[in-house]
Amino acid sequence: MLTLYRKYRPVTFTELIGQEHVKKYFQKSIEKNEISHAYIFSGPRGTGKTTTARILSKILNCENPINYNPCNKCNNCVSINDGSFMDVIELDAASNRGIDEIRKIRDAANFRPVSGKYKVYIIDEFHMLTKEAFNALLKTLEEPPEHVIFILATTNLEKVPETIVSRAQVLQFKNISEQEITEHIINISKKENRNISYEAAKIIARKAKGGARDALSLLEQVLKFTDNEISKEDVINILGLFDEKFILDFINSLKNNNTEKLLEISNDIFNEGKEIESFLEETLEFLMNEIRNLNDLEKDIIIAKKLSDLLRDIKKSENKKILFDINILLIASNVEDNSNSSEKNIKIYYDENKDIEYELITSKVMDTLLNKKEKMDLGLYFALKNAKILEKDDFVKILFDKDNLFEYQIVKSKSTVLELLYSNFSNHLVKLDIKYEFDEKEDTRKNNIIKLF
Repeated sequence: MLTLYRKYRPVTFTELIGQEHVKKYFQKSIEKNEISHAYIFSGPRGTGKTTTARILSKILNCENPINYNPCNKCNNCVSINDGSFMDVIELDAASNRGIDEIRKIRDAANFRPVSGKYKVYIIDEFHMLTKEAFNALLKTLEEPPEHVIFILATTNLEKVPETIVSRAQVLQFKNISEQEITEHIINISKKENRNISYEAAKIIARKAKGGARDALSLLEQVLKFTDNEISKEDVINILGLFDEKFILDFINSLKNNNTEKLLEISNDIFNEGKEIESFLEETLEFLMNEIRNLNDLEKDIIIAKKLSDLLRDIKKSENKKILFDINILLIASNVEDNSNSSEKNIKIYYDENKDIEYELITSKVMDTLLNKKEKMDLGLYFALKNAKILEKDDFVKILFDKDNLFEYQIVKSKSTVLELLYSNFSNHLVKLDIKYEFDEKEDTRKNNIIKLF
């Protein structure tokens, strides 16, 4: 029996969920007959990278393409869909990462296609190739046969050598929006002759975190244990999730230092056998929504930061309950103190040999974030206070160490706002590069570094 993901996998660009920029790119490329010999599809898991690779391989070999979509009826399309087309070769680099596999590809690439116009190699998670395998692949990319196209998919582009990246067209796949996934879940449910409420579908979409594949896996789990009508309560119970009231009780207990209630909540979670990691993730999502809506902003940021640290630690712990109980009691007792002392001094380090004091731009950005009447960017302000920032001409690098994942996520989500602020104060376009878990030895006091405490 086919899984939902395989059963309803898109077979044309029109069916592909989200990724409008990718669809437009290939529409123009196909119209102009400008096909590259190598593509890198980079992005989170479950966002359509390998699906797009298969659709593209069909278009390139389709006998009767329809605009920029494959017909899915000719022999070539049908063979590619069922995995029997000899000129489309898929390889999982996670289990085939050595030089021998890439040498086989390099040798076979010299032969003409058997049935189609192009021989297409799809290499999934190709960032896992060994150094020797990368070198072997590079030689093929430097002098590719005209009938060969490489589609290299990765969830970790930073691990790919620059020599490989520079020889391919890089397309960045984005997380699919919660709304798009919600609608997709409702449509798939209808095709399965089931009715799912909008609220239930939205919970699954939120849990999937931008991945259509994960969303359908969760939906499949729900379908197995429900009747025709699927409610919000069904999804919460089947997936072991937590309702909003339970999460809100926990957050309020932290803010009010209600230790008795906190321990009661902890016992409920562990006695019911639910995953504490899932509870913390859902709580953080709730807090982020509160922060966006400007509700109890300062306390929410402090709690979210500490719970983010706890989530990281608890994933490695063998005795999760003790660690959870100790930390939530500590967080509750310290929230008010931390809130009152959150205004800290900004210390600036810069290279004395530089004539221009670029750090002044960051100071202006920070003042603006702090003094906005609507305070819509206070979360960004507090997050930046834990960053190291390198300013250089039209480029700003923002660096977070391994203890500041939560702050990194806030700044990453607000990068457009921040980029506009820097550009306005600099009077020219400024690009941001936001990095997590940097090498402090390499970056300390290099060029103009600003440490915000």
